Amino acid sequence: MSFKTILAVAELGISADTIEMAIAIARAFEAHLTLLPVGEVPNLPFYGSGAHGYIEIWAKECDQQKAELTAFAARIEERLSREGISFDVRPSLSTAAHEDDLVARHAIYCDLAVLLRSAEKELSTMEKNAIDGALFDSGRPVLFIPNGFKADRTGARVAIAWNSRREAARAVSEALPFLQTAEEITLLMVDPVVGDNDHGEDPGSDIATVLARHGLKITVQSVVSADRPVSCALQDSARELGVDLIVMGAYGHSRLRENILGGTTREMLEQTTIPLFLSH
Repeated sequence: MSFKTILAVAELGISADTIEMAIAIARAFEAHLTLLPVGEVPNLPFYGSGAHGYIEIWAKECDQQKAELTAFAARIEERLSREGISFDVRPSLSTAAHEDDLVARHAIYCDLAVLLRSAEKELSTMEKNAIDGALFDSGRPVLFIPNGFKADRTGARVAIAWNSRREAARAVSEALPFLQTAEEITLLMVDPVVGDNDHGEDPGSDIATVLARHGLKITVQSVVSADRPVSCALQDSARELGVDLIVMGAYGHSRLRENILGGTTREMLEQTTIPLFLSH
């Protein structure tokens, strides 16, 4: 199992350093890289009294975004042409209301969707919509790269956020291409509960055994939350271990922009400084 087609979604104007991470991942797996730069345009104005003037303004804004997006895509294409990898660039304009559908349509035809962050604080509207479309509508795993993250390799030291739930099990399975090349893998469980309906009689041992059959060596570690949110406990432990990838299930049943995505998942996306491998 490997990733042979990788989609990288980037907001217009994203830094060159972040694109470098997508290039490195594609090279590591000898994969084809599709870059999807997305330019956001405003929604079409309401057709009412005086609407003609607003439509003209809207059209000019669209033309400006299209010109900026075309130039941005050309710079990316020129950059990728020097890397000796298989690639294509698909610049796309979209309104915020349709960005999730745009990303999902492209993500369906890849093995891994990589979302490249453009900022360090709150997620932008485009980033929220891209996560929404990729996680809920494409059926593909997502690699979320925070802005400013730099490493020669993603996935040398991996932490698995394990809670014995379906989403976590699927994330582990889909992350195998990363796990099989990792130097260290640590299974992190926050406040594990012993029992058949929770983490089992020996928390973490069952999934560690499954991964051992793939030839992987796993270190199992329990984390005491000590009144911290689960997201903080996971991130603190990951930083202490020096990991460069966290594998976790993404929880929720509807749209991120409607704030129905699971609280821990949302907090991890907003706060992480470490790449996240997510599966729903």
